[in-house]
Amino acid sequence: MEKGILETLVDVLARPTSTIRSICQQRPIGWAIIVYLVVSLVSTVVMIETGDLDLEGMGLPDLDMPAILGGTLIIGILTLVIFTAICHLAAFLLGGRGGYWGLFSGFGFTALPGIFVAPLAVIGMLPIVGGLLSGLGTFGVSVWSLVLNILAIRENYLVSTGRAILIVLLPAVILIVLLVGLLLSPYVL
Repeated sequence: MEKGILETLVDVLARPTSTIRSICQQRPIGWAIIVYLVVSLVSTVVMIETGDLDLEGMGLPDLDMPAILGGTLIIGILTLVIFTAICHLAAFLLGGRGGYWGLFSGFGFTALPGIFVAPLAVIGMLPIVGGLLSGLGTFGVSVWSLVLNILAIRENYLVSTGRAILIVLLPAVILIVLLVGLLLSPYVL
């Protein structure tokens, strides 16, 4: 990367379009993985510490922190690889021209707003309005990340914003249709 990592991280938040375009072109895969996994680890630790991740409810009460963090790393990288592949296929089907590793790098960096989950969790502990403020903030972070994902698709595949939105939503629509089909299949037969 032409810039240092800290400057790039600040620019993802402050000047996302040009920075994400540069990331998609330069493909700093190692940094993208590190950013994505650090955000995933921070989110996991915060969810455990605030009780938002109920391991007992998931049938995993005896897991220790190293096992949980190791699982987070594995699931995190698999999620990034698979989501990138699905969006890459959708982009290809919708006429996008760009590479998998550019989008992979872009998606790694677009996870960055997720780092704000930690302070939002602390805000959520405040009496009376904490839950509301934390919920609104988390919703804002989710929308922010979605917008950055759309930017990464647009900049990597050189498509319109509308087509980038379709590319990011198409996998979700297909998944919903498949799930509904699976749920309804016993009644159809």
